[in-house]
Amino acid sequence: MKKSLFFVFVFAALLLGCSKRNPFSKSATVQNLKVGFIYNGMINDKSYVQAQDAGRIELERKGIRTMYVENVPETEICKEVIKELIRQGCKMIFITSFGYSTYVEEISTQFPEIKFAQCLGDNVKKNLSCYSARTYEARYLAGIVAGLKTTSNKIGYIAADSTSECVRDINAFTLGVKSVNPDANVYVRWTNSSSSYNEAKYGAEELLIGGCDVLTQQLDNINLYKVAKEKGAFLICNNFPVPEIAPNFYLTTVCSNWGVIILEEVQKYLEGTWEAQFYWEGLSSGAVGLSELSKVCVPGTKQSVEEAMRKIISGELKIFAGPLYDNNQNEKLEDGMELSFHDLWYMDWFVDGVKSNLY
Repeated sequence: MKKSLFFVFVFAALLLGCSKRNPFSKSATVQNLKVGFIYNGMINDKSYVQAQDAGRIELERKGIRTMYVENVPETEICKEVIKELIRQGCKMIFITSFGYSTYVEEISTQFPEIKFAQCLGDNVKKNLSCYSARTYEARYLAGIVAGLKTTSNKIGYIAADSTSECVRDINAFTLGVKSVNPDANVYVRWTNSSSSYNEAKYGAEELLIGGCDVLTQQLDNINLYKVAKEKGAFLICNNFPVPEIAPNFYLTTVCSNWGVIILEEVQKYLEGTWEAQFYWEGLSSGAVGLSELSKVCVPGTKQSVEEAMRKIISGELKIFAGPLYDNNQNEKLEDGMELSFHDLWYMDWFVDGVKSNLY
């Protein structure tokens, strides 16, 4: 897929043509393959699950038969759901939530002939791939959007919990903010839930009372967007673009195009070259990006984002490069140094500019 330096797209367009090769055909192999998906929510949630399901829909467009199960509890129940998908003829199964990890690792050993792919996991097995997206790269770009938009220099960030992914994304977002607005800070509130409307509402209200004029989130629901609209705060969404919810306040969305990885896995299966591996795709592959910027953004924002994106893809801009300090002013990385994969993947500290404590 030919990609411009800036992801100006509606979400449907993001999903088309994302495969690097295209061996999908009407061969017997394609016609006989059935791929299963397990979701922890509904496919029409306009958030995380719908973004995952868009990859499944792309497989259907390529002629691959699929099956899916919604609202699967992140308990041992998921093992029975997986077994049923196998009984129904699925040869590959995508497990789209980290919460299933323990059970998937166990059941993958019971069915060595089945190919599994675990989202947000990192424990690769003989027949179990793990896949994730470098959302922190897109969060950095979103930070630029927020840093240019704020007039109070206070930006609110609501997240479910302090996983390394959330910490990494909050840090990258903050560094993006600081790159264009050194005086701005990011204020974090935790909800302890990806779906609780009340916790998101309370966190947003607290941030707004404290003077934040731009809000973003790392939750698997759209509850916060309604609060932002009611209170008149500018909004950066995640997972799935929904500008229609708050058209006068919507700025952009941090998107994950899971179809890039899903199609790659199925493609290798069809070619007979599949091997379990760890995927961590970012801007360069099209796995993450920003949706089209709205007219509410500050003039010149698009140019700033395009330039940063170009530099990240080329390697000229290293998001987590020294000198780097935490939010207690301790030096974490010397000038000229970069974080290792391990330190980046398991990040457990906040950069300077984040106003929050890990719990």
